[in-house]
Amino acid sequence: MRGSACRTADRKGASLVASAARYGIPGFVWFLIWVVVCILVIILLALLIHHFGGAKFNITIGHFYLSIGVT
Repeated sequence: MRGSACRTADRKGASLVASAARYGIPGFVWFLIWVVVCILVIILLALLIHHFGGAKFNITIGHFYLSIGVT
């Protein structure tokens, strides 16, 4: 990059890092927080499906038959 394009790219990268690190929390901790949030969302969805009686998924393609049931 030449001239102002290089300065603009550096500013964009710096602002991205500043916005992610504004609380001083390392990236690895943010990753762990998001993993825990995803696990909690999956558990919540499983509890909702169980509460409403489960779900059934059937698909037939030719001689192939797939049936998945969840309670």
